[in-house]
Amino acid sequence: MYVSIADFLLLMIVIVVTVVGIYAAMTLKNINILVKSTRTLIEKNSDSLTKSAEFLPEAIKNTSNLAKSTQEQVNAIGTTLNCLGTNLAETAAALNERAVSGVSFVNTVVEIVGALKHYISSHDEDEEDNERA
Repeated sequence: MYVSIADFLLLMIVIVVTVVGIYAAMTLKNINILVKSTRTLIEKNSDSLTKSAEFLPEAIKNTSNLAKSTQEQVNAIGTTLNCLGTNLAETAAALNERAVSGVSFVNTVVEIVGALKHYISSHDEDEEDNERA
């Protein structure tokens, strides 16, 4: 008794179809179990889901308002920091100008004192020279 290639291929096709059918039946059974448990869960929590669905628009509105408020506060902080930076720069420039003015004033005073000292010392030398003569 010989098995032809056609019979062998037919047997293989039947085996593959049977395995695929069994796998499909197991998958459909698992899907059916998942759907039943989901239905049970939804039925048990239908009141809570209904209440949550009623509050959902308000929660979305509050979240939107919170996002807008946060954006406004961030913009206000950015503006404040920008003004603060500008004010600090202006203050530093003003202090620098005052320091330069103060240094110039001190230099002027030192020059005046030096000139007076020179004048007094030269005036004293002239009087000593006059007394010697």
